[in-house]
Amino acid sequence: MTKSLPLMLALCVLLSACQTTKPQSVCDGWQKLRASLPTAVAILKTDRQFAEQVASHNKFGASKGCWK
Repeated sequence: MTKSLPLMLALCVLLSACQTTKPQSVCDGWQKLRASLPTAVAILKTDRQFAEQVASHNKFGASKGCWK
């Protein structure tokens, strides 16, 4: 136990140094999904559910002010 104590303390110090100092935002990690017109038409024809999910994603981001 006493031999592993310094190792445990060193690991605790290293892990605590990994904390972020930047304030979190609801927009972190979000990006508006854009498709060209031919791609959008093809998706609408072949996978309507995915097209609706993309629209929902974009609507959510706009409602949170992540993009216009």
